[in-house]
Formats: sequence, structure tokens, C-alpha cells
Amino acid sequence: MNEHLVEAVLGAASFFEFSGDEDCDPDLAVKQLEAIADGLRQMSAAEQDEFRRFAYRSADAHPSGADLRQLVDALLPLADG
Repeated sequence: MNEHLVEAVLGAASFFEFSGDEDCDPDLAVKQLEAIADGLRQMSAAEQDEFRRFAYRSADAHPSGADLRQLVDALLPLADG
């Protein structure tokens, strides 16, 4: 997994999730977040796990890490047992 791509995806998703209405149209933000989530769910289970690990590590290094972890979980929920 390319960590730079994980960072780019997380950055785009963060923009759409956390930007105010004056920065990004809310309907557009929702559509883009849905598209990002759909793309992530196209990956294999192993790729999703790897993406999640990199994204969590990136989130943990960020001041708003808890919010970013929640975003990752929303985009790529863990499969039910």
C-alpha cells in the first residue's frame, strides 16, 4: 500500500467531512465521501486492512486524530464477524 496515496485519500475525505458550508457545498461533500467509501470498499479485505492500518497511524499523528479515526471507520467499516 502506498502511504502517500493513503494520505491523499484521507486528506480529501477530511476536507469533504470537516469543511464548512462556505468552503464546500454540503451535497457535493456527501457525494464525494460516498464515492471515496465506494472506492475503498472495492479493495480486497487484505488491502482494506492495510489501508486502515496506515490511515490509523496517520490519524494518530494528527492533532484531531480521534476525528480522523472516526472518519476512517465511517468510510471503511470493519466487516461483521
